[in-house]
Amino acid sequence: MASFNLGLKIENNVASPKIILVASGALILIGIALSVYQAQFTVENLANQEQKIAIGSQMIISKDMDPNKNSKGVYSTQVTDFADSDKIKISVIDPYGTYITTKTITKSPSQDFFNVSTNGTYKLQIENDGNREVTVLGIIGYYPVGIETIDVAGLIVLLAGLSGLAVGIMYLVRNSRRKVS
Repeated sequence: MASFNLGLKIENNVASPKIILVASGALILIGIALSVYQAQFTVENLANQEQKIAIGSQMIISKDMDPNKNSKGVYSTQVTDFADSDKIKISVIDPYGTYITTKTITKSPSQDFFNVSTNGTYKLQIENDGNREVTVLGIIGYYPVGIETIDVAGLIVLLAGLSGLAVGIMYLVRNSRRKVS
C-alpha cells in the first residue's frame, strides 16, 4: 500500500492530531475570511432599500455606475408575502432618463441584468399597481465579476477545514484512549 508524507509529524503511522487541528483551524479561518470578503465585495457594488409601497405609489433606488468599472449591471426585487394578484412593475432608468427595461414581476424574488453603457446614476423604479400595500426589497448595482469563484473557493476551504477538524478530533480521542489503556 502506498503512503504519502505531507510534511506532517508521524507518530505510529498517525499524523499528529495537534498539527491536523491547527491546520484545520487555519483553513476554517481562511474560509470564513473568504466568505466575509465575498459579502463585503457584493455589498460595495450594490445599493438596496426595503420599503412598504402603498397602492399606486413607487420607490426609487439609485446607484452611481461607471461602465469602465463594470459594464454588467444587475437588479433584483423581493416582495414579502408575494401573491399572484400583486401587480408590481419595475423599471431600470439610465442617467439620461431613458428606460432600459420595464417589466411586471410574476414571481418573487426576481432578478435580471442590464448593460451599463454610460457613466452616471442608474435608478431602479418599483411601482405598486396592485390592490394592497406590499413590502419590497429592491437592489441595483454592478454584477460582481468572479464572485462565484470566491464563493465556491470559500465554501471548499471551509468544508476542508471542518473535515480536518473532525479527523483531528477523532485522532486526538483515539490517541488519548491508547495512552489511558
